[in-house]
Amino acid sequence: MHLGLAQPEEQILNQRQLDERCSSIMEAIQSTIREQVPVMELTSKSKRWWTKELTQMRSQSNKLGRQSYRHRNKLDHVIHAQHKEAAKRYKGTLKYNRKQHWRDWLERTDEPDIWTANCYVTAPTTDRGKARIPVLKYKVERQEISTRTNGKKSDALAKSFFPPKPVENADQTSTKYPQQCQGGIKITAEQIHKQLCKLKLYKAPGPDGIPNIVLTKCADILIDRLLSIYDTMFE
Repeated sequence: MHLGLAQPEEQILNQRQLDERCSSIMEAIQSTIREQVPVMELTSKSKRWWTKELTQMRSQSNKLGRQSYRHRNKLDHVIHAQHKEAAKRYKGTLKYNRKQHWRDWLERTDEPDIWTANCYVTAPTTDRGKARIPVLKYKVERQEISTRTNGKKSDALAKSFFPPKPVENADQTSTKYPQQCQGGIKITAEQIHKQLCKLKLYKAPGPDGIPNIVLTKCADILIDRLLSIYDTMFE
């Protein structure tokens, strides 16, 4: 409802209209989030794969368990079978959600998170992840050196990540540069949809407070509105 009211079908003609169009879409999404998305307080014991469905199933299983205990002397009472079935369904859903969340995270893992995934997989059962960087090996003038202390490891990583700048060549008259881009850049709806689906769902939102998962799940209704904005920006 907010998005429909915030997006008129008028063509964007100037910078002021472009700013207003972007602000209206952002405010519409923020208003919808405030009305529809419940706020959850995260703690150190919060589980990302936990859902409201699991909460309801756990409550139902515990309720049937108390009733089954009251009829513990009646072995043929129907409540025992109901409690067994509810507990089985709750444990099965719990196991599935936990496994599916792990698979979804691995499928979206990119280079910065590969180290984290390796720590989860290779760490012992009593540890949550590796606390040390393994021994690093690097070469200095064709000589291989191994580093074991944190200070030397930091120096080696700093030199690898931040190498010295190349010497500037004062004579650049012979440098050939590519031709300047001409107009005609056209953004397609498929490109916008592809980029929205590539967003990391659970990254912290920016200053606008809009999570990536909202943009991904609502990609179908946002594409047309974003397409007009991008077309105007390139024009």
